[in-house]
Amino acid sequence: MTSFSVDRLLERTMVAGSAFALLGAAAAVDDRVRGRAGDVFASNALGELSAAREHVERALRQAADTVGYQTGEHGTLVFFVVAASILFFVMLRT
Repeated sequence: MTSFSVDRLLERTMVAGSAFALLGAAAAVDDRVRGRAGDVFASNALGELSAAREHVERALRQAADTVGYQTGEHGTLVFFVVAASILFFVMLRT
């Protein structure tokens, strides 16, 4: 069981504040984000979850199709995997 501390509370508050700041900035720029955020905050969360599930399902299907397409030609896929791994490790070090 994890212990509750003030530091963890402050970290979670900072993460939530950052998420709301990012959402606010995106809503100020794009009308679509403003509409979706308004639907979520207006208790239409079930419809938003359904739409989000469809987006994730479509993205996963596209990724599976891309991997299936690249099975004959491994060079490009290997290049992207290596580049993504390098970027991931650089991100972890900073």
